[in-house]
Amino acid sequence: MDYLVVGSNGFAQLGDPDYFAKAKIETRILMEYLRENFPVPEEFANVAHYSIMPFHHDFGTYYEIVINYDDSFLTRLEESEIESEVESFLNFWTWAGTAEVADLETEELLQKMRSKYLEENPVSETSLALASKGSLHVAFRKAS
Repeated sequence: MDYLVVGSNGFAQLGDPDYFAKAKIETRILMEYLRENFPVPEEFANVAHYSIMPFHHDFGTYYEIVINYDDSFLTRLEESEIESEVESFLNFWTWAGTAEVADLETEELLQKMRSKYLEENPVSETSLALASKGSLHVAFRKAS
C-alpha cells in the first residue's frame, strides 16, 4: 500500500493545548466532506480508501487525511496492454488528483469545526466571542 496526502485544514495547530481535541474534530469533518464530495469510485473501492495518518515533526505528531491505495494494482493497470485497464489507471489518478486539490480550507468547513469544537468544549461568552473572530486560543489569568 502507498498513500497520497490530501491534507488538513489548519484548524488544529501543533502547540495548541487543545490540539488533539481540535485535530479529532478537524479530521472527522474533513473525512465526511471528502467522502461526500469526492467519494472513492466504485471500481477502486477494494484498492483505495481515505484514512487519517500521523506524521512526526520536531514539535510533535500531527494528522493529515490521505488516500491509501494498492500501488501494485495501479502498476498492473499502468503496464497493461488492455485499453480498459489503462483507462482505469487514468481514472484513478484523475479522481485522486481532484481529491488532492480539494479546497479543505473553506470558511464553511472552518465554521463547522469551530461550532463542533465549542459544542464539545463549552466555554464562557468571552471565549465564544473570541472564537467567532477566528481565535480559539483563550488566555487564562491566574487567580489571586
